[in-house]
Amino acid sequence: MEPILKVENMNIAFQTKSGKKIIVENGEFEVNAGEFVLILGENGAGKSSIFKSLVREDSSDNSDSRDLFFKGGLVDSQEKLDCFRRSIGYARQEDDPDRFFSRKVWQYVKDYAMMSQYFSSSDEVEKESQKVYDALHCEKYADGEFKDRRLKNCSGGEKRMATLLSALSRTKSDLFILDEPINNLDAYHARLLNNYLVKLKRSSNAPGILVITHCHMFQNVDRVYQLSKGKLVKVDNYSPKSCYGKCDSCGLYVEE
Repeated sequence: MEPILKVENMNIAFQTKSGKKIIVENGEFEVNAGEFVLILGENGAGKSSIFKSLVREDSSDNSDSRDLFFKGGLVDSQEKLDCFRRSIGYARQEDDPDRFFSRKVWQYVKDYAMMSQYFSSSDEVEKESQKVYDALHCEKYADGEFKDRRLKNCSGGEKRMATLLSALSRTKSDLFILDEPINNLDAYHARLLNNYLVKLKRSSNAPGILVITHCHMFQNVDRVYQLSKGKLVKVDNYSPKSCYGKCDSCGLYVEE
C-alpha cells in the first residue's frame, strides 16, 4: 500500500548575509494511513520551513524544492496542490493576521472546515466541529464564551486553539499536518490534544497524522524524524518526556 504522504528530494535553503543557510538537504519521509509521525527539531532548526514547503500557501516562497506524493500521486501542479490542501487538515505555527481580525472563533472554525472537499453541508460542518470542540474541552476558554469571542481579542493560547480547531474539524481528512501545535497551550489542553491524536490514529479509517514539533510530549507515535544540521534522520530510540504527567498503557494522559 502506498503511503498517504511521501516526500522525496526535499531541499530548503535561504540566503543570509553570511551566506547560504541549508535547512534541509535531500530530505525524505513518509506517513501511512493510521500512523502518528513526528518531525522533531530544536527551536530555530527550520521545522516550519518543512511545513511551508508541504502546503505552499505562500506562492511567493520559492526557496524550496521537493517531490510530494499524496495517496500515490505526484503533486506537481497548482490544481493538484489545491486538491491536496482541500483533502487534509493543517495548522500552521504562525497565525495569519487576517484570520484574527473581526471574525468570531466559531465562524472562523466552520469557514475553514467548510473548505474541505469532504463536507457537503453546513449542518455537517457544525456537527463535526462540535465533536472536536467538546473533545478538546474548549468550553474552558473565555469563561465558556469561546465560540463568540472575536479572534482579534483572543490570547495567544486561544488563537492557537482556534487554529487547531479549524484544522481538526476537517474530520474526514486523509491526513493532518500540525506545525508546533502545543505552542501557547496550557498543559491541560496540550494533554488533551495528545489524547485526541492518539485516539484518532486508533479510530476506524484512521488518517495519517504528521506533527512537526520541538516537544517530546507526544505519546504512542509510530515513527520519528529528527531535523538537525540540514539532515532529516529517522530516530529509532524516541522516548516521550514525562513532564506533562502520567500516561496509561495506550499513551493517553490521565488527570491526577
